Amino acid sequence: MSDEMSVLTKYRNRKAVIVIALLLASLVATGFVWAYKNVHIVADEQTYSVNTLYKSPHKILNQAGITLSPEDEIRLSTASVTTGTVIEVFRAIPVTVTYQGKTTSILTGKPTVREVADQLGIPQAKIRLMPEDSTRPVAGMSIRAVTLSESIEEQETPDLYQIVRQPDATLEKGVEETVQAGENGVKKATVRVRFEDGAKVAADVLAETVAVSSKPQIIRVGTRDIVDTSRGTMRFRDVRYMEASAYLPTDGSAQGLTATGIYARRGIVAVDPAVIPLGTHVYVPGYGMGLAADTGGAIVGDKIDLCMENASEAWRFGRRMVKVYVLAD
Repeated sequence: MSDEMSVLTKYRNRKAVIVIALLLASLVATGFVWAYKNVHIVADEQTYSVNTLYKSPHKILNQAGITLSPEDEIRLSTASVTTGTVIEVFRAIPVTVTYQGKTTSILTGKPTVREVADQLGIPQAKIRLMPEDSTRPVAGMSIRAVTLSESIEEQETPDLYQIVRQPDATLEKGVEETVQAGENGVKKATVRVRFEDGAKVAADVLAETVAVSSKPQIIRVGTRDIVDTSRGTMRFRDVRYMEASAYLPTDGSAQGLTATGIYARRGIVAVDPAVIPLGTHVYVPGYGMGLAADTGGAIVGDKIDLCMENASEAWRFGRRMVKVYVLAD
């Protein structure tokens, strides 16, 4: 009986050892499965999925058969390699960087323009990168690091005078008379001036005061539109200063006929129709009333030809500047 119990005990012990061994083997195998991580690799415009036991990104890339040059860069989507981590490879490309007047050509795998600038030791403060910081470099890109600066300046500028126009019924329409000359004043301003690479690009006025007040120009503007003539008071719509000449009804080869088909006589005047339309009545001091009914090859712009009664009158008149009232209808 004792021998049978001894055999049974040995059998049970051996069975327990086998069970424990199987459990340990199962745990080891399960542990290895748990240790594998599925990661993704983005490189050379391709995406790869890799199951790996490695924690080192470089070893994982070697496992995937991806080689790196010294200038290439890698970035992980997580702080450390775990399932779902994306490892992105940035191949080195040629770019140029201009900073403080010097252009440098480099090979870089940095994923942003800001990191390229950091690679060259370009500070972040008071620097503006073109293209902007987050831009991904491409082969042949020209990057410019612009130095920003500013200064506070005290400046003087003219305080421009105003023009005041005052209607005056004692002056004829079209007449203006300056009764007070304008004078600029002086403004003092505190200005913030901004520079890019030493060149002024903007100025902002921070504060401004008037040190010397300006003096307005005052102009009296005539509004009276009537003129006294030998025929009484006439209303006019315009006043022109014109170069006047004299002619006789017999002048020219039209046998005394005007451009409008009526006979020339005293009181008929020749004008440029673009200045005074034909058929318009005018008043010329020293000559009298006139009807714009004729033209002439030499009568262009502010010129007027007055028909006279006889040669003696025409000779006395000669050529002079006259004031011409263009009468209202």
